[in-house]
Amino acid sequence: MANVLSVTSVPPVTVRRYRTIGEAAHEMDLHGVGALLVTDDRDHLVGIVTDRDIVLRGVARGVPMETSVDRLMTTEVFTLPADAELDRAYEVFRDHALRRLPVLDSDRIVGVLSIDDILIRDARRIEDVVRPLAREVIARHRRTPVGTGGAARAGDGAVRADNGGTYAGSGAGSGAGSGGTYADSGVIASRRLVRAHPGDTLVIHGRTLGRPERSGEILEVRSPSGDPPFLVSWSDSDHVSFTYPGPDAEVRPRAEAATAATGERAGNGSR
Repeated sequence: MANVLSVTSVPPVTVRRYRTIGEAAHEMDLHGVGALLVTDDRDHLVGIVTDRDIVLRGVARGVPMETSVDRLMTTEVFTLPADAELDRAYEVFRDHALRRLPVLDSDRIVGVLSIDDILIRDARRIEDVVRPLAREVIARHRRTPVGTGGAARAGDGAVRADNGGTYAGSGAGSGAGSGGTYADSGVIASRRLVRAHPGDTLVIHGRTLGRPERSGEILEVRSPSGDPPFLVSWSDSDHVSFTYPGPDAEVRPRAEAATAATGERAGNGSR
C-alpha cells in the first residue's frame, strides 16, 4: 500500500505568520497554489490560509492587505505523518470535508496532499484497468454487426447493408433504399483505436434511431500514449468533462476535423 508522501504532487509552499495578506496572495499567484502553510520562525506549522480565506475573511470584510496573514489563518490543522497509508488519508478527507492535508515528518513539513492527488491516482489506476477492456470492446465492435435491418459498420471504405440500401463508407455513397441516391456524410466512421492529442475532436456516434451525433474538442489527454481519459469541451452544451470513450466513439485528428468542417460549410453554402 502506498504512503501519502508517494502521491503528493505539489511541494509545500509556506509563509511566515507575520507576513501580510497581500504578500500571501502574491505567493499564491507566484506558485500557482490555492493554500499556504503558515509557519513560525522555527518553520513549525502553526496554521493554513487559503485563497478562500483571503477573499471571504479578508477582502469581503474590509481587512487591510497590510494585516498579518495569521489574522485569517485556520489554526486547527489536520495533518498526516509521511508514512501514513492512503487509506488513512481517504478517511480524513471523507470525515472532515477537507481539500488539503499537510504531510509531516516529525514536526518538519515535507508535503501537501490534496484531494486532486488522490483522484488523479485513482483515475490512472482505472485507466490501466479500462484500457485493455476498451481495446477488446472496440475490436469486437469492428467484427460484430450493429443496429437494425442487418446494418454492419466497418472501417473507411466499407459498405453497409441497411434496409435494402447500400452506403459507401467514410463520407459518400449511393443508396438503393426508397429508390434514392444520396451522400452518406460520415455515418460510417473509421473504427480506430481511441487515442488522441489536445486539439483533436471526439465524436460520439448516435447508435439508436433519432439520437444525434455528439462532438467536442479534446482539451487535455492525461496519458502520454494518448489513451483515455480525455478532458472534452462539448459543442452542444459548452460543458467540460472527463470521459472514457466507448466503442461508439471516434477521434478525428485536428487536421481531419478542420477539413470536415470546411467541407460541411461548403456543402451548406451550395444548397
